[in-house]
Amino acid sequence: MGPGLTSYIIFACPKCGLIRYAKDGQKTAKCLGCNYQIQIDPQKIKIIAKVRDVRDAIELVKVYKIKRK
Repeated sequence: MGPGLTSYIIFACPKCGLIRYAKDGQKTAKCLGCNYQIQIDPQKIKIIAKVRDVRDAIELVKVYKIKRK
């Protein structure tokens, strides 16, 4: 990927299931629902989607949160 091109992954917290996003390549993320420190490893968490734009990541998180209700 070239400079300035960041992709984002959308995934669920393995403890509480909260949907969130993080930059692709990021090692950890804190769950905003249960404060669990998530190891961002594709073998440990289910990656739901991958997008190139942060706005797309935010929109997808909103869509998945609505679907969960």
